[in-house]
Amino acid sequence: MMSSAYPHLTEATAKLLELPTRERIRSIFVDRFVYHEQATDLIKHCEFIMYRPRGIRPTGILVFGASNAGKTALASALMRRCKIREATPEHPASKPVAHFSMSDAREAKEIFTRFLKSLDAPQMPSMTGSQRRLRALRLAEEADLRLLIIDEIQDVLSSTPRQQALALLAIKDIMNSLKIPVLALGTEDARNALEADQHLKGRFQFRELPSWRCDDYLRHFLEAYESTLPLKKRSNLGSLRMMKVIVKESEGVLGVIVERLQRAAALAIEEGQEQITAELFERARFEIPGTDLSGEAA
Repeated sequence: MMSSAYPHLTEATAKLLELPTRERIRSIFVDRFVYHEQATDLIKHCEFIMYRPRGIRPTGILVFGASNAGKTALASALMRRCKIREATPEHPASKPVAHFSMSDAREAKEIFTRFLKSLDAPQMPSMTGSQRRLRALRLAEEADLRLLIIDEIQDVLSSTPRQQALALLAIKDIMNSLKIPVLALGTEDARNALEADQHLKGRFQFRELPSWRCDDYLRHFLEAYESTLPLKKRSNLGSLRMMKVIVKESEGVLGVIVERLQRAAALAIEEGQEQITAELFERARFEIPGTDLSGEAA
């Protein structure tokens, strides 16, 4: 719901305007996920495969794109939506979504070690690879796991052909044993990683997170993001002029856009402008706010 006093802000954001300047600037840099058409569509797709009846042949989605394109933010948003449920007398504890990274994972043993960690299991170095696998699968069943998110999937390509085959086999093993879908995240090379295995290639749908362009998708995102920045004046980020500046300066990379908007918003508060201008967005490429963000009392 938008604020009546500041119609360009949500009610929650408008309340931040009452904070001292330092606290208002600190609030700008708090992680936030702004739902937009591309992300909402992917989240709906993931929730569909999560909660449909478990099938004999579980499927998956590969979301790939350039570094800093928003893949990790998508995973975090899914995990926030599918919260852990604590145990009660009526229901056991559940964890619908687990997440781990394939970065530097060279063996199936390491993959199941990370899988166990994602399920909050205590580490037991003395366990064999087989014991880790069985324990991970059992804990996942007990937690009623519905979706496994595997980040940096392209890293399997940096291993030997044998290690690569075993790593992909471990992923298939998890999918087949638990009858759960997998959301794989990675760079553009991630597609090559999954296409290297014909069985996985047939199970995954491929979804790209492209760079942003000056279109309605970007306009809607910028308007939504502006509503979360505690600035007293409207910045009109969704105007064609501002979109052109933002795309040119960021090359359409979501992570760069967000970081630059945060810096520009902080500079706008520090300098009393209370709105992001094209000049501030350009300056934010190199300038950082002077406000102490440590959280310690001044």
